[in-house]
Amino acid sequence: MTAPRLWLLLGISNALLAVILAAAGAHGPMAPATPFLQHILSTASMFHLVHSLALIQFGLWLVLNPDRHSLVGLCLLAGTVLFVGSLYAIIFTTLPIPGVLTPIGGALLMLGWLIWGFQVLMSGKRDRSNSL
Repeated sequence: MTAPRLWLLLGISNALLAVILAAAGAHGPMAPATPFLQHILSTASMFHLVHSLALIQFGLWLVLNPDRHSLVGLCLLAGTVLFVGSLYAIIFTTLPIPGVLTPIGGALLMLGWLIWGFQVLMSGKRDRSNSL
């Protein structure tokens, strides 16, 4: 499987999981009982879906930029797992530990966006030099 297809599949799978977990948290016995936990669920759901779409877009971007590495995708995926996963764990379990993973995941998400922006800038410079 090519890197672009892998990131597309991971993004699509993550988006599906985001919708499933949001539905599970919004309805039935798993629904958060307090406004605070409902707010955490809302934050987790939004970040999960947004970064799932980012992984899909990254896969499409790699089609046009096949010489770029997948570090962006790795940061976005790991950041999503740690950031969003720790928030879901706070909502759906009684484990106190997950909260320490949240800032690490957030930092990985920021790093992914930063690296991607840098790669886009470098792609633009390469394109201009090839056209001379």
